[in-house]
Amino acid sequence: METEIVPNATPYPVRTAADWCRIGRLSTLDRLKLALRDWRLARRHGGAKAPSLRHVAGSGAPPADGEIVLLCVMRNAMGYLPSLLAHYRALGIQRFAFVDDRSQDGTGAYLAAQDDVDLYTSPLTFRQSDGGLEWRDELADLYGRDRWYLSIDSDEYLVFPGCEERSVHAFVADLERRGAKRALAAMIDLYPDGPIGGGGGETAAFTAPTQVCPLYDGSGYTIADDKLCTGIRGGPRLRRFGASMRLTKFPLLFVDARTRFASGSHHAPLPLGRNFAPVRAVLLHFKFPKGAVAQFQEIAADGTHFGGSLFYRQIVDHAEFGEDTDFRFAGSERFAGSEAFVRQGFIEDIRGPARP
Repeated sequence: METEIVPNATPYPVRTAADWCRIGRLSTLDRLKLALRDWRLARRHGGAKAPSLRHVAGSGAPPADGEIVLLCVMRNAMGYLPSLLAHYRALGIQRFAFVDDRSQDGTGAYLAAQDDVDLYTSPLTFRQSDGGLEWRDELADLYGRDRWYLSIDSDEYLVFPGCEERSVHAFVADLERRGAKRALAAMIDLYPDGPIGGGGGETAAFTAPTQVCPLYDGSGYTIADDKLCTGIRGGPRLRRFGASMRLTKFPLLFVDARTRFASGSHHAPLPLGRNFAPVRAVLLHFKFPKGAVAQFQEIAADGTHFGGSLFYRQIVDHAEFGEDTDFRFAGSERFAGSEAFVRQGFIEDIRGPARP
């Protein structure tokens, strides 16, 4: 699915606000085809699996009405957790549900000591749980459906228009005014102002990722509606190593009885008909902190990501990948906040009343 060649792709970021009107528009026939694809994917995956999560820390109490629970599956994430928790707490998240996939770096103990974290483990491996997607479905069942969730990885930091002053609950209100049940986010890889082996260190875990890796590609992407969602491709991994990965996810979504993580993909939960829309947020992807080379090598060897970690192997095997890799180029931009993403055409601004 990741290597799909998408016809009729257009440049991204968009040039004008009017360009958003042409993105994610589905005909009745399109929706019928997607419904059939939903059925086929769900049938291929099979029915609901037996619960496997074990609650090891935190209250596990039912969330309050309107409370947004953050779901995250991670392994050896101490390099991210302090800054990750600080980021989402600042956005108004008061409940975190983490699945610790056999971490060995103190991740479990650190999370168990946090008052707002519910911690789970499982006897299943990441691969056995469909890349952690079955765990996300199980968490949604535990905390209840018919509510909004944030669903992220440990290196993903959500940015939406005005997030420096507005909570994620205000962003949900923006989405609900437009009848949207999820927010499409562009995954924007951050990289350092220099070689990837030279920045950060032990204190980076407590520092905002945009201070450690302040740069990103400001151009060179494409956007198109593909078989699963509105998809974006491009960024430094394609520019330097030819890795054409889908750079969109749905980190904020309303989970109801029809929603399934495991039957879809990491980039496109079911039902697929909800996955076609303008880009309304960015996930800052903290993919290249100090230690990224060793992390890429570990993932490539482990083979638990899509296609046996195909894209990680493609990058690791590239002659130019190493501690001296420098992603900077003429199109690099320095992170300047959510309003800059709006001005540059990365995000549609949906604050205020919906347009007729």
